[in-house]
Amino acid sequence: IYMGVPVKLGKDGVEEIIEVQLNEEEKKLLKTSAAAVKDVMKVLDKMKLF
Repeated sequence: IYMGVPVKLGKDGVEEIIEVQLNEEEKKLLKTSAAAVKDVMKVLDKMKLF
């Protein structure tokens, strides 16, 4: 599972990080989503599935 930011890729890798403007509600929702992903990853890690 991966969470990241949009970037412009070139032949040598990342050329530019694209800044996404989020309002306060969107920032809150993103943080909530990231926390949920972390929680799921902790559970999966304890299960030794990968």
